[in-house]
Amino acid sequence: MSATLIALALFGCSDDGTACRRLEAQAPVATFQTRAECDRSLEDALETDAALRADAPTVYAQCLPSAQLAALGTGEVDLTRVGKVQFAQN
Repeated sequence: MSATLIALALFGCSDDGTACRRLEAQAPVATFQTRAECDRSLEDALETDAALRADAPTVYAQCLPSAQLAALGTGEVDLTRVGKVQFAQN
């Protein structure tokens, strides 16, 4: 088993995914041992209260290695450069 943790994070974004911010204040980042475990949680993450109440036209749920998520920081990020996984229109 890999020592790399996979993080599932929610992002509130512009419609095109180029201007996104993490929603960690409303939805703490969940971590998983494998990407498969994280992938199984993507749809449920988009149905959480934090995702449904986000003040953004689009909410993305994304599984990333925790080190990559930490490197993104908490500022604005362009998810089209990261590779979005799942999204829901608000």
